Amino acid sequence: MSQIDNAAVSAHLSHVRIVMVNTTLPANIGSALRAMKTMGLCKLVLVTPKTYPHPDIDALAAGATDLIEQIEIVETLEEAIKDCQIVFGTSARSRTIPWPLLDVRPAAEKALSAVVQEKQEIAILFGREDRGLTNEELAMANYHLTIPVNTDYGVLNVAQAIQVICYELRMAALDQVEHPRDPKATMQVIDGIEMEWDEPLVTHEQMEQFYPHLEKMLAEIEFMDPKNPRLLPLRLRRLFGRIQLDRMEYHLLRGIFTRVQALNNGTWKKSSHTSQQDEDQN
Repeated sequence: MSQIDNAAVSAHLSHVRIVMVNTTLPANIGSALRAMKTMGLCKLVLVTPKTYPHPDIDALAAGATDLIEQIEIVETLEEAIKDCQIVFGTSARSRTIPWPLLDVRPAAEKALSAVVQEKQEIAILFGREDRGLTNEELAMANYHLTIPVNTDYGVLNVAQAIQVICYELRMAALDQVEHPRDPKATMQVIDGIEMEWDEPLVTHEQMEQFYPHLEKMLAEIEFMDPKNPRLLPLRLRRLFGRIQLDRMEYHLLRGIFTRVQALNNGTWKKSSHTSQQDEDQN
């Protein structure tokens, strides 16, 4: 490939971040950096790593030590993905509630399509070496991502998994550069009708304000018992994570939640009613 093409691929991949949660072995961080640089990725976010910094990171990142300076260290997973529109959580185990699941190749294609079409920020989450991501952490993802491995011995350590996924991301980015899509092909098809999306998707940070508001409203109208919510909050996260709200839909729904709360509490006055047209313009 020409240098110009390589620069275009790197530009696409600059919108994708690798997030490692509570990593125990510094060697895995170094190996991840090496895998990332080989495939043209540069953003690594570490959520409360057990040991950092460490000489093993430098040693295993041979040739990719420049990426060490770009590592972002955060305290929470929420902080790591707050400005992302699409989040993939890696998981090899079945969970309490089935989640939208994608093999690594279609997941990479979906991620790069979102980058090219909408300049969305993408995060790929990797969990602890011994137990992966928790159910609560996986619930923050829009999709669960899996690598189809040999069912007789499906063992990949975290650095190997990062290498495989980074490879697929690069292949998807190469395809986007070498075969630019017809703009008409970027339109979403809903109920057989083509339409161009007019609003950006909301970020994870915004959705983390949405869910408590929704749950509080449901508790106030006694639809959900806050002391025993069962799986309802998780199912609601799966629902809205799959839908992926845009900005207009987000404000519309939060306006509805607020109105329901006011009606339920007897604090809404008709004279203070905001027209639907005004709400639609928020």
